Amino acid sequence: MGKKTKAWAEDRKKLLSLYLHKGITRCEAGPILLRLKGFNGCWKNNALNFAHRHKRHFYLDCPELLGSFNQTILACNPCHDYFEYDRDLTEEVFNILRGEEVD
Repeated sequence: MGKKTKAWAEDRKKLLSLYLHKGITRCEAGPILLRLKGFNGCWKNNALNFAHRHKRHFYLDCPELLGSFNQTILACNPCHDYFEYDRDLTEEVFNILRGEEVD
C-alpha cells in the first residue's frame, strides 16, 4: 500500500466511526435523488461507501479534507454512480446534505 492509500484507510476508519456515532448507516443520497430526479435505484443499506464532494485530484493540495465529514456522504453504489459524473447534481446533493461549501 502506498502513502495515500494508507492515509485514506485511516481516514475511512475515522469516518466510519463518526458516521456510526451520528446514526448514519444508510444511503444518504437515495432519498435526495428520488426527490430531485425520480431515481429509484437506491440499495438503501447495501454496498455503501463514501462519495466525495469533489474528484480526487481536488484533494491533492488539501489531503486532510479527503476524510472530512463535510466532504463526504454515505452512498450506495447505484446512487454514487448516478451522480458521480454530473458535477451540478453532485453539488446539489452535497448542498442539501452538508450545506454549501465555504471557501
